[in-house]
Amino acid sequence: MMSKIFLRLRDMIADWLERVRRAWVWIVLEIVGVALLIALGLVWTRIPEKHWWQVLLTLLVPVVVAAGFVLLQAGTFRGFSRPVADEREQSRRPVSLAWGAGTMVIWLSIGWVLWALLDKFDDSTMDWASYLNSRFGANARAHWASYEHLNRDLNWLGWTLRWVVVPGLLMPLASSATWGLRRLPWRRVLRLFIDWRWWPAVLGCALAGEAWPQTWFSAEPHGSVHEQVTRVIWKLIAAYLLAMVCWVRLLGWTAMLLDDAPARGHDGAEPEPPIESPRGAELSLPDTDQGLSGNA
Repeated sequence: MMSKIFLRLRDMIADWLERVRRAWVWIVLEIVGVALLIALGLVWTRIPEKHWWQVLLTLLVPVVVAAGFVLLQAGTFRGFSRPVADEREQSRRPVSLAWGAGTMVIWLSIGWVLWALLDKFDDSTMDWASYLNSRFGANARAHWASYEHLNRDLNWLGWTLRWVVVPGLLMPLASSATWGLRRLPWRRVLRLFIDWRWWPAVLGCALAGEAWPQTWFSAEPHGSVHEQVTRVIWKLIAAYLLAMVCWVRLLGWTAMLLDDAPARGHDGAEPEPPIESPRGAELSLPDTDQGLSGNA
């Protein structure tokens, strides 16, 4: 039993390393490209609107940023997906990058709507905490149903919905970047939602890529202004790199779990193709006894 678990773990690690080797260009483009798009978005906020071409830039830059972001996500996911070995399997061939990126706009739009609703939920957590606190008895209000406890629990609920539930539900649908909407593997996507390997990975990436970096900025400021600015800059760079590594890791994990089968067998070797005789002829083997003794 333990040997099978270790063999499976070895196969998964080998499969993951092979995918990283195949998608390393997209990984670099993802990390560098998103940083450039963020910088471009900051520059967009400083563009004046005095001349007509400046007004035109204020309209074009958001489109460029959005299109570049969608293309990077689609390309990175496609880079982690296993290529089709048999060129004759036209039904399994991926769609074009532009069409795959277009399908991802649907899931990103749904995520944006859900996050907008969660923004309203976050704005009303204090009101909900006050209302729920008033509905409990005096003993509960003094202990576990106090305003501070309820407000904290509601904030935790909002964080879980924003960074775990919404990405966990939408990221498996990102396989449309490879196969399109019509050939999206819906059954595998639905099975992934109940796979024990999926939700712990989403929670771990959310804790490492979002919750942990938030604690870096909660310390009391000290030192000179120049030292404080320098520390904040380095913290922002580290937080960005950690968040992008977790994001890319989750994209690759999604593509890996959605594949049909592991790339390698239990012995770590690629499966050998079946040996076929030319023109479908059957190769007859000689009788063993006669082949050794002859027809004497």
